[in-house]
Amino acid sequence: MWKKILAVLFGVVIGYWFYDDFDPGKLKGKRVVITGASAGIGEQIAYHYARFGANVLVTARRGSVLQEVVKKCREVGTPQGRYEYVIADMSNLTSTQYVIREAVRLLGGIDILVLNHIMAFPLGEWLGSHENLTQFSKIMDINFRAYVHLSSHAQTHLEKSHGSIVVVSSYAGKIAVPFVAPYVASKFALDGFFSTLRQELRLRNCDISVTLCVIGLVGTESALNQLRVFGQNFLLSTLYIASPTDTALAIVKGGARRSREMYYPYMEVRLPYLLRDWLPDVIEAITRYMNTPSHYR
Repeated sequence: MWKKILAVLFGVVIGYWFYDDFDPGKLKGKRVVITGASAGIGEQIAYHYARFGANVLVTARRGSVLQEVVKKCREVGTPQGRYEYVIADMSNLTSTQYVIREAVRLLGGIDILVLNHIMAFPLGEWLGSHENLTQFSKIMDINFRAYVHLSSHAQTHLEKSHGSIVVVSSYAGKIAVPFVAPYVASKFALDGFFSTLRQELRLRNCDISVTLCVIGLVGTESALNQLRVFGQNFLLSTLYIASPTDTALAIVKGGARRSREMYYPYMEVRLPYLLRDWLPDVIEAITRYMNTPSHYR
């Protein structure tokens, strides 16, 4: 009897993991704003939304690259789709209001806000230096405060459209990783703010969904180059490296489902997080070992 019950439960769990209830038709005509969309995951997110018939506005610092992204969106998207770009530097927090204002002007409103931009920074120890502190301030502005400002400026528009906020976070926003203390701090901050925002929206019956995307190691050119330069060859040779295209599709699906959180790759990210509070010393020891560069070994 117990064997049958366990078999049924196992089947339900497996079915839940592998069942894909994503309906691309629900994205047709949606007005989507994507930050950090000139390369990597953000660029691929833009193409997926375009393929599914959404209207897309992308933003980043490099106008010439954004033009190419918009051009490809037009190629893979629908003839009636609208594809726009706005040049903005998220280190300047006044740009956040400009981006939202332009998105509303160009698209007529916002249904989905995808917060994806990130500051690239050199890996290294936290030594409490002036350089560390300066870097920390800039990273928190770009990787955290700009997210808060963008979502705040968009909140009224998203409330009108019963829209969604999709926050691209990281494994390092759930489990501390050495040599990237400012990055980890910004990602933990995203979890805290947007998890709180989600609850407040529900308390006042505001139909804006907030999806936190917890992403593992993704094979973007910038990420892989930094890991190689810092000598993290063991990490690169051991961990599963997800493709930007597959990761972007998982993010799009998670947002479309209005999921509370999504994890990708699922087992590589979800399992350590589940064990974090049960076996903290073990998880930290494994994390240190995996992330120790060759010159520390």
